[in-house]
Amino acid sequence: MKRYIASIFILICIFSTGIIKGQDLVTTNPDSARVITADIDNFWRAFDLLQNQKTTADSLAVIKTIFVDNASEGLRQYMKAANCFEAQYLETIKRRKADYLAIREKTEAIAGKKPLIIQYLRKFKTLYPALKIPAICFTIGKFEVGGTQFDNTLYIGCEMDAKMDVDILPQTIHELAHFQQKDQSPATNLELAMIEGGAEFVNYQVTGKRTIPATWAYGIANEKSLWKDFRPEMDSAIDMKWFRDIPDKAKNRPGSLAYFIGFRICEAYLKSHKNRKLALKELIEMKDPKKIFLTSSYQ
Repeated sequence: MKRYIASIFILICIFSTGIIKGQDLVTTNPDSARVITADIDNFWRAFDLLQNQKTTADSLAVIKTIFVDNASEGLRQYMKAANCFEAQYLETIKRRKADYLAIREKTEAIAGKKPLIIQYLRKFKTLYPALKIPAICFTIGKFEVGGTQFDNTLYIGCEMDAKMDVDILPQTIHELAHFQQKDQSPATNLELAMIEGGAEFVNYQVTGKRTIPATWAYGIANEKSLWKDFRPEMDSAIDMKWFRDIPDKAKNRPGSLAYFIGFRICEAYLKSHKNRKLALKELIEMKDPKKIFLTSSYQ
């Protein structure tokens, strides 16, 4: 899924899928994948033009005609789910102008990375021949979510990833891994840790990179004590303290630590499985998180 923050929209997206009618945007061919970055260009065009607008009505018209009306399918689904249109964007731009300016360079560089994205999709396909690739929409929101998936699109919130210093391309593969997981309804800390850690594990197989390096550095150095804390709570109802990308100042440790735990369980499962190809398929699809844990020998 996504880097979790304190947002109602995020909580809605954890278990929801979008409803998109019309053109089928999903392909199984990496070279036919739709990688869309036009939302980023349109956002910055509107952003620059706002400086010359004299009234609120004029500013709203600029955002609507240049950005909202030309939104990609992924951005449309985000706007619908978050109830976020020109008025909400204008308010956020006014309030967080400096934050937007700080991430401009990183977001504008994404269009030039399309060849690398296709390369990653090809690698994913070799690992998982049944790969389904939705339209990948790199866009800009209101600093709410770094990424989520709908029925046939991935929404990548580039402003959020850039602000949190998350590598956007591994984040994209993480979300694409989630797209392969079907009918997920995690109820416990362990189940969600396996789903998130599984997506992170798949991302690492494809890109060789982490989306949250600080979490991994802490996890490796403190794995035994971390597992000692998590294990008694693993079958409890989902507690977002394990998933939010917010540091725990009281314990002096980074957020998203359940991602690390799930990753390590997946790693142990793959190492202990004689049929590596089948094991990787099971980790990608993550149909039975608890079973994978029980047969992983992780402790």
